[in-house]
Amino acid sequence: MSRPRIVITGLGAIAPNGNSVAEFWAGLCAGRDALGPITHFDATPFRNPNGGEVKNFTMPDPAASRARAYALAAIEQAIADARLDAEALSAAGIVLATNFGGCEHGERFLAARIRREAPDPAWLAEFDFHAAAVAAVRRWGLRGPSATLSLSCASGVAAIGYAADLIGEGRCQRAIAGGYDELALMSYSGLSALRAITPETIRPFDKNRQGTMFAEGAGIVVVESLESALARGATIHAEVLGHAMNNDAFHMTAPDTSGKGIIAVIRGALEDAGVNPSDVQHVNAHGTGTPYNDKIETAAIKAVFNAHAYKLAITANKSMIGHTCGAAGTLESIATIKTLQTGIVPPTIHYETPDPECDLDYVPNVARRCDVRLALCNAYGIGGTNSAIVLARWEGG
Repeated sequence: MSRPRIVITGLGAIAPNGNSVAEFWAGLCAGRDALGPITHFDATPFRNPNGGEVKNFTMPDPAASRARAYALAAIEQAIADARLDAEALSAAGIVLATNFGGCEHGERFLAARIRREAPDPAWLAEFDFHAAAVAAVRRWGLRGPSATLSLSCASGVAAIGYAADLIGEGRCQRAIAGGYDELALMSYSGLSALRAITPETIRPFDKNRQGTMFAEGAGIVVVESLESALARGATIHAEVLGHAMNNDAFHMTAPDTSGKGIIAVIRGALEDAGVNPSDVQHVNAHGTGTPYNDKIETAAIKAVFNAHAYKLAITANKSMIGHTCGAAGTLESIATIKTLQTGIVPPTIHYETPDPECDLDYVPNVARRCDVRLALCNAYGIGGTNSAIVLARWEGG
């Protein structure tokens, strides 16, 4: 039996540069730096007190974690965008991804235990990584498969890929998929211990890059079989041609400088999509701004695409919104979809000094118009988790 074609019919975004897909996309195209002082906790003792906070967001439930609230808000947007009614939702699955869950509530729980006080059990429930998915299935009556992934920074792309697999295997007709995370003291302390944070600003692929900056938000898409989307007259944003996931099996935190896992996951996604490297025009890179990641990712792209690598328009959205952890891969996939729809590739900002080891076209500082029909979105995580997805412009075929 042939695999069904898979499409994206709904988009939702809560990000440091806007609380809707339109705001998120406009901010990227404008090259607007959305990073600033962290206010959720005192970050002044750390190497960098700045990050990417979600702004002007009204918490619908003050007792809920910001992580869950961001996820549900983005889900609501994606459902509305996909025009899913109650019947369509009842047949939907959900695959969410997070690195830290409701980390601030987990921090409160642990702090109370350390003080020998009785913690509120609700804090632990909010910290639960599956809390957002549970809240969503109850709120919208989703009766398909429900799963939560935690694959470090590869999570957001992996969630879309897993949802596509569920649909391809006939386990549901459509699925809500994406990632989310919040900035919290406990998680920021752990990330700081990795010594991957820059003391100034994030500069992906620039010779003077010194590290990344962390952020929060949520990105959600509705993944659906083409047959189902056409039957209900849905607007199709893009087609999912293929994806791949793997891991480096190398080290708990250090990257494998050979890039073998990244090379393999890109090749795997292209093979799953049934396309050649030369068919791709655009890459939305993981682009964290760390000295190792950007050099390894560049080398991996060149290893897969060979001479065609120099013809790719490559962008690093993290240069503007920071690293949104579990949300990163999905937000960047949404940006890739918007590039396919509009022909605009957002810039990699703060790019000033070329690096001989990062010598590809990173669309420096100013957005560019390109005829993009096929695009690749990459995501790699601490511990060596890798994921990649190939997306195609929808042209009604």
